[in-house]
Amino acid sequence: MKNNGFIQKHPIVKHLLWMLGISVAIVIVVMLFVKIYSRHGQEYVMENYTGENYSSVVNSNRLGLRFVVTDSIYNDEYEAGTVLSQDPPAGAMIKKGRKVYLTIASSEPEDVLMPDLVDMSLRQAVSQLMSEGLSIGKLNFVESEDRNAILAQKIKGRTVAPGEKVNRGTVVDLTVGRGVIDMGAIVPVLIGKNREGVQRAVFASSLNISESFNAGVTNKATARAYKQEPICSDVKYPMGTTVRVWYCNADEYESQRRSADREIDSLKRVEDSLRRALEAVDEEDDGLDFDFLDIDDLW
Repeated sequence: MKNNGFIQKHPIVKHLLWMLGISVAIVIVVMLFVKIYSRHGQEYVMENYTGENYSSVVNSNRLGLRFVVTDSIYNDEYEAGTVLSQDPPAGAMIKKGRKVYLTIASSEPEDVLMPDLVDMSLRQAVSQLMSEGLSIGKLNFVESEDRNAILAQKIKGRTVAPGEKVNRGTVVDLTVGRGVIDMGAIVPVLIGKNREGVQRAVFASSLNISESFNAGVTNKATARAYKQEPICSDVKYPMGTTVRVWYCNADEYESQRRSADREIDSLKRVEDSLRRALEAVDEEDDGLDFDFLDIDDLW
Protein backbone atom coordinates (compact mmCIF):
# COMPACT_ATOMS: atom_id res chain seq x y z
CA MET A 1 0.00 0.00 0.00
CA LYS A 2 2.77 2.37 0.91
CA ASN A 3 4.67 1.46 -2.24
CA ASN A 4 1.59 1.97 -4.43
CA GLY A 5 0.97 5.29 -2.76
CA PHE A 6 4.56 6.31 -3.40
CA ILE A 7 4.32 5.44 -7.10
CA GLN A 8 1.02 7.28 -7.41
CA LYS A 9 2.53 10.35 -5.80
CA HIS A 10 5.64 10.07 -8.02
CA PRO A 11 4.42 9.01 -11.50
CA ILE A 12 7.89 9.62 -12.97
CA VAL A 13 9.13 6.55 -11.06
CA LYS A 14 6.39 4.51 -12.69
CA HIS A 15 7.50 5.69 -16.13
CA LEU A 16 11.13 4.91 -15.37
CA LEU A 17 10.23 1.38 -14.29
CA TRP A 18 8.22 0.90 -17.46
CA MET A 19 11.15 2.15 -19.57
CA LEU A 20 13.55 -0.15 -17.75
CA GLY A 21 11.28 -3.16 -18.27
CA ILE A 22 10.78 -2.36 -21.95
CA SER A 23 14.57 -1.90 -22.45
CA VAL A 24 15.32 -5.27 -20.85
CA ALA A 25 12.66 -6.92 -23.03
CA ILE A 26 14.13 -5.33 -26.19
CA VAL A 27 17.65 -6.51 -25.30
CA ILE A 28 16.38 -10.05 -24.74
CA VAL A 29 14.50 -10.07 -28.05
CA VAL A 30 17.50 -8.68 -29.96
CA MET A 31 19.84 -11.29 -28.45
CA LEU A 32 17.45 -14.08 -29.38
CA PHE A 33 17.11 -12.68 -32.90
CA VAL A 34 20.89 -12.43 -33.37
CA LYS A 35 21.33 -15.94 -32.06
CA ILE A 36 18.78 -17.30 -34.52
CA TYR A 37 19.94 -15.13 -37.44
CA SER A 38 23.61 -16.10 -37.02
CA ARG A 39 22.64 -19.78 -36.67
CA HIS A 40 24.57 -19.97 -33.41
CA GLY A 41 26.12 -23.43 -32.99
CA GLN A 42 25.25 -24.53 -36.54
CA GLU A 43 28.71 -24.80 -38.09
CA TYR A 44 29.95 -27.22 -40.72
CA VAL A 45 33.35 -28.44 -41.87
CA MET A 46 34.50 -26.81 -45.12
CA GLU A 47 34.92 -29.38 -47.88
CA ASN A 48 38.03 -29.64 -50.05
CA TYR A 49 37.15 -28.45 -53.55
CA THR A 50 40.68 -28.20 -54.97
CA GLY A 51 41.14 -30.46 -57.96
CA GLU A 52 37.39 -30.63 -58.66
CA ASN A 53 35.55 -29.10 -61.58
CA TYR A 54 33.85 -25.80 -60.81
CA SER A 55 30.50 -26.87 -62.28
CA SER A 56 30.35 -30.05 -60.18
CA VAL A 57 31.26 -28.03 -57.07
CA VAL A 58 28.35 -25.65 -57.66
CA ASN A 59 25.91 -28.47 -58.45
CA SER A 60 26.84 -30.47 -55.34
CA ASN A 61 26.45 -27.47 -53.03
CA ARG A 62 24.50 -28.72 -49.98
CA LEU A 63 25.00 -25.76 -47.68
CA GLY A 64 23.77 -22.94 -49.90
CA LEU A 65 27.32 -21.62 -50.24
CA ARG A 66 27.89 -18.67 -52.56
CA PHE A 67 30.89 -19.30 -54.80
CA VAL A 68 32.87 -16.32 -56.09
CA VAL A 69 35.62 -16.81 -58.69
CA THR A 70 38.31 -14.28 -57.82
CA ASP A 71 40.95 -15.35 -60.33
CA SER A 72 41.43 -17.55 -63.38
CA ILE A 73 44.92 -18.90 -64.03
CA TYR A 74 46.13 -21.02 -66.92
CA ASN A 75 47.84 -24.25 -65.87
CA ASP A 76 48.51 -26.94 -68.47
CA GLU A 77 48.46 -29.59 -65.74
CA TYR A 78 44.75 -29.03 -65.07
CA GLU A 79 41.62 -29.01 -67.21
CA ALA A 80 39.83 -25.71 -67.66
CA GLY A 81 37.45 -25.05 -64.77
CA THR A 82 39.44 -27.04 -62.21
CA VAL A 83 39.49 -25.42 -58.77
CA LEU A 84 43.10 -24.53 -57.91
CA SER A 85 42.61 -22.89 -54.51
CA GLN A 86 39.83 -21.88 -52.12
CA ASP A 87 39.18 -19.52 -49.23
CA PRO A 88 38.18 -20.58 -46.57
CA PRO A 89 40.49 -23.60 -46.78
CA ALA A 90 39.32 -27.19 -46.42
CA GLY A 91 38.66 -28.12 -42.81
CA ALA A 92 37.64 -24.64 -41.66
CA MET A 93 34.37 -24.27 -39.74
CA ILE A 94 31.75 -22.40 -41.76
CA LYS A 95 28.02 -21.60 -41.70
CA LYS A 96 25.37 -22.07 -44.35
CA GLY A 97 25.22 -19.44 -47.07
CA ARG A 98 28.83 -18.33 -46.60
CA LYS A 99 30.79 -16.88 -49.52
CA VAL A 100 33.63 -19.10 -50.79
CA TYR A 101 36.32 -17.53 -52.97
CA LEU A 102 37.82 -19.76 -55.66
CA THR A 103 40.71 -19.64 -58.11
CA ILE A 104 40.11 -21.84 -61.14
CA ALA A 105 42.11 -22.98 -64.15
CA SER A 106 41.40 -21.04 -67.34
CA SER A 107 41.16 -22.56 -70.82
CA GLU A 108 43.82 -20.37 -72.43
CA PRO A 109 47.01 -18.83 -71.09
CA GLU A 110 47.22 -15.08 -70.71
CA ASP A 111 49.92 -13.11 -72.45
CA VAL A 112 52.49 -11.25 -70.37
CA LEU A 113 55.43 -9.11 -71.40
CA MET A 114 58.87 -10.59 -70.89
CA PRO A 115 60.70 -8.42 -68.35
CA ASP A 116 64.28 -7.24 -68.82
CA LEU A 117 66.28 -9.38 -66.42
CA VAL A 118 69.78 -8.87 -67.85
CA ASP A 119 72.15 -7.28 -65.32
CA MET A 120 69.67 -7.91 -62.49
CA SER A 121 70.82 -9.87 -59.47
CA LEU A 122 69.60 -13.46 -59.39
CA ARG A 123 67.41 -12.80 -56.37
CA GLN A 124 65.73 -9.82 -58.09
CA ALA A 125 65.21 -11.80 -61.29
CA VAL A 126 63.58 -14.69 -59.43
CA SER A 127 61.16 -12.32 -57.72
CA GLN A 128 60.40 -10.50 -60.99
CA LEU A 129 59.69 -13.66 -62.97
CA MET A 130 57.38 -15.09 -60.33
CA SER A 131 55.49 -11.83 -59.94
CA GLU A 132 54.86 -11.88 -63.71
CA GLY A 133 53.50 -15.44 -63.53
CA LEU A 134 56.47 -16.97 -65.36
CA SER A 135 58.29 -20.12 -64.29
CA ILE A 136 62.01 -20.62 -63.80
CA GLY A 137 63.46 -23.62 -65.57
CA LYS A 138 67.21 -23.98 -65.10
CA LEU A 139 70.02 -21.76 -63.92
CA ASN A 140 73.09 -22.13 -66.13
CA PHE A 141 76.21 -20.72 -64.47
CA VAL A 142 79.14 -19.43 -66.52
CA GLU A 143 82.39 -17.71 -65.60
CA SER A 144 81.90 -13.98 -65.20
CA GLU A 145 83.20 -11.21 -62.99
CA ASP A 146 79.60 -10.41 -62.06
CA ARG A 147 78.68 -13.09 -59.54
CA ASN A 148 74.94 -13.97 -59.54
CA ALA A 149 74.19 -11.41 -62.27
CA ILE A 150 71.78 -12.38 -65.07
CA LEU A 151 73.61 -12.54 -68.41
CA ALA A 152 70.85 -13.94 -70.64
CA GLN A 153 67.18 -14.98 -70.55
CA LYS A 154 66.05 -17.85 -72.79
CA ILE A 155 62.99 -19.89 -73.65
CA LYS A 156 63.72 -23.33 -75.14
CA GLY A 157 67.25 -22.21 -75.97
CA ARG A 158 66.13 -19.00 -77.71
CA THR A 159 67.09 -15.63 -76.29
CA VAL A 160 63.95 -13.66 -75.47
CA ALA A 161 63.95 -9.89 -75.80
CA PRO A 162 62.41 -7.67 -73.13
CA GLY A 163 58.82 -6.69 -73.96
CA GLU A 164 58.17 -9.79 -76.08
CA LYS A 165 54.76 -11.37 -75.47
CA VAL A 166 54.90 -14.80 -73.87
CA ASN A 167 52.29 -17.03 -72.28
CA ARG A 168 51.86 -16.82 -68.53
CA GLY A 169 53.49 -19.89 -66.99
CA THR A 170 56.19 -20.11 -69.68
CA VAL A 171 59.44 -21.64 -68.44
CA VAL A 172 62.41 -19.27 -68.63
CA ASP A 173 66.02 -20.44 -68.35
CA LEU A 174 68.58 -18.01 -66.99
CA THR A 175 72.28 -17.71 -67.71
CA VAL A 176 73.95 -16.50 -64.53
CA GLY A 177 77.46 -15.27 -63.73
CA ARG A 178 79.38 -17.59 -61.42
CA GLY A 179 82.13 -15.14 -60.63
CA VAL A 180 85.81 -15.74 -61.26
CA ILE A 181 85.83 -18.42 -58.56
CA ASP A 182 82.84 -20.59 -57.61
CA MET A 183 82.36 -19.71 -53.95
CA GLY A 184 79.73 -22.40 -53.53
CA ALA A 185 76.16 -22.26 -52.25
CA ILE A 186 74.46 -23.38 -49.05
CA VAL A 187 71.21 -25.35 -49.31
CA PRO A 188 68.36 -23.53 -47.50
CA VAL A 189 65.69 -25.07 -45.27
CA LEU A 190 62.82 -26.14 -47.54
CA ILE A 191 60.81 -28.47 -45.32
CA GLY A 192 57.27 -27.22 -44.67
CA LYS A 193 57.26 -24.65 -47.49
CA ASN A 194 54.75 -24.61 -50.34
CA ARG A 195 55.97 -24.93 -53.92
CA GLU A 196 56.43 -21.22 -54.55
CA GLY A 197 58.34 -20.79 -51.30
CA VAL A 198 60.61 -23.71 -52.15
CA GLN A 199 61.37 -22.41 -55.63
CA ARG A 200 62.10 -18.89 -54.39
CA ALA A 201 64.50 -20.20 -51.75
CA VAL A 202 66.30 -22.64 -54.04
CA PHE A 203 66.80 -20.36 -57.05
CA ALA A 204 67.75 -17.35 -54.91
CA SER A 205 70.46 -19.56 -53.33
CA SER A 206 72.05 -20.16 -56.77
CA LEU A 207 70.82 -23.74 -56.95
CA ASN A 208 68.60 -25.74 -59.29
CA ILE A 209 65.66 -27.91 -58.33
CA SER A 210 64.19 -31.32 -59.14
CA GLU A 211 60.63 -31.83 -57.86
CA SER A 212 58.65 -34.99 -57.11
CA PHE A 213 54.98 -35.10 -56.06
CA ASN A 214 53.40 -37.96 -54.14
CA ALA A 215 50.54 -39.81 -55.78
CA GLY A 216 47.28 -38.13 -54.83
CA VAL A 217 48.56 -34.57 -54.81
CA THR A 218 45.62 -32.64 -56.23
CA ASN A 219 46.99 -29.12 -56.14
CA LYS A 220 50.71 -28.61 -56.61
CA ALA A 221 50.48 -24.97 -55.56
CA THR A 222 49.34 -25.87 -52.04
CA ALA A 223 51.46 -29.03 -51.65
CA ARG A 224 54.15 -28.88 -48.95
CA ALA A 225 57.75 -30.06 -49.05
CA TYR A 226 58.38 -32.88 -46.57
CA LYS A 227 61.81 -34.06 -47.74
CA GLN A 228 64.86 -32.57 -49.41
CA GLU A 229 68.26 -33.83 -50.57
CA PRO A 230 70.71 -32.57 -49.61
CA ILE A 231 69.49 -31.32 -46.24
CA CYS A 232 70.30 -27.85 -44.94
CA SER A 233 73.81 -27.71 -43.42
CA ASP A 234 77.02 -25.68 -43.46
CA VAL A 235 78.30 -27.71 -46.41
CA LYS A 236 78.81 -25.68 -49.57
CA TYR A 237 77.89 -27.12 -52.97
CA PRO A 238 78.88 -25.92 -56.45
CA MET A 239 76.57 -23.22 -57.79
CA GLY A 240 73.87 -24.76 -59.96
CA THR A 241 73.76 -27.99 -57.96
CA THR A 242 70.34 -29.66 -58.17
CA VAL A 243 68.37 -29.95 -54.94
CA ARG A 244 65.79 -32.74 -54.91
CA VAL A 245 62.47 -31.94 -53.20
CA TRP A 246 59.49 -34.16 -52.42
CA TYR A 247 55.95 -32.79 -51.92
CA CYS A 248 52.76 -34.15 -50.38
CA ASN A 249 49.26 -32.82 -49.72
CA ALA A 250 49.10 -30.39 -46.81
CA ASP A 251 46.98 -32.75 -44.71
CA GLU A 252 49.58 -35.52 -45.11
CA TYR A 253 52.54 -33.36 -44.20
CA GLU A 254 53.03 -34.42 -40.57
CA SER A 255 53.04 -38.17 -41.24
CA GLN A 256 55.25 -37.82 -44.33
CA ARG A 257 57.63 -35.55 -42.45
CA ARG A 258 58.07 -38.03 -39.60
CA SER A 259 58.84 -40.78 -42.09
CA ALA A 260 61.39 -38.56 -43.86
CA ASP A 261 63.00 -37.67 -40.50
CA ARG A 262 63.62 -41.34 -39.76
CA GLU A 263 65.24 -41.76 -43.16
CA ILE A 264 67.44 -38.70 -42.62
CA ASP A 265 68.54 -39.94 -39.19
CA SER A 266 69.63 -43.18 -40.79
CA LEU A 267 71.62 -41.30 -43.44
CA LYS A 268 73.26 -39.14 -40.77
CA ARG A 269 74.46 -42.23 -38.94
CA VAL A 270 76.04 -43.48 -42.16
CA GLU A 271 77.66 -40.07 -42.70
CA ASP A 272 79.04 -40.01 -39.14
CA SER A 273 80.51 -43.48 -39.60
CA LEU A 274 82.16 -42.33 -42.82
CA ARG A 275 83.66 -39.27 -41.12
CA ARG A 276 85.06 -41.33 -38.26
CA ALA A 277 86.57 -43.79 -40.72
CA LEU A 278 88.24 -40.99 -42.68
CA GLU A 279 89.56 -39.34 -39.53
CA ALA A 280 91.13 -42.64 -38.56
CA VAL A 281 93.14 -42.68 -41.78
CA ASP A 282 96.42 -40.87 -41.21
CA GLU A 283 96.69 -38.99 -44.50
CA GLU A 284 97.27 -35.31 -45.10
CA ASP A 285 95.03 -35.24 -48.15
CA ASP A 286 92.36 -37.88 -48.52
CA GLY A 287 90.89 -36.27 -51.64
CA LEU A 288 87.61 -35.25 -49.99
CA ASP A 289 86.98 -31.72 -48.74
CA PHE A 290 83.97 -31.61 -46.40
CA ASP A 291 83.72 -27.83 -46.75
CA PHE A 292 82.94 -28.15 -50.43
CA LEU A 293 81.19 -31.31 -51.58
CA ASP A 294 79.39 -32.48 -54.66
CA ILE A 295 75.83 -33.54 -53.94
CA ASP A 296 76.51 -37.21 -54.82
CA ASP A 297 79.30 -37.49 -52.23
CA LEU A 298 76.73 -37.75 -49.43
CA TRP A 299 73.50 -38.79 -51.16
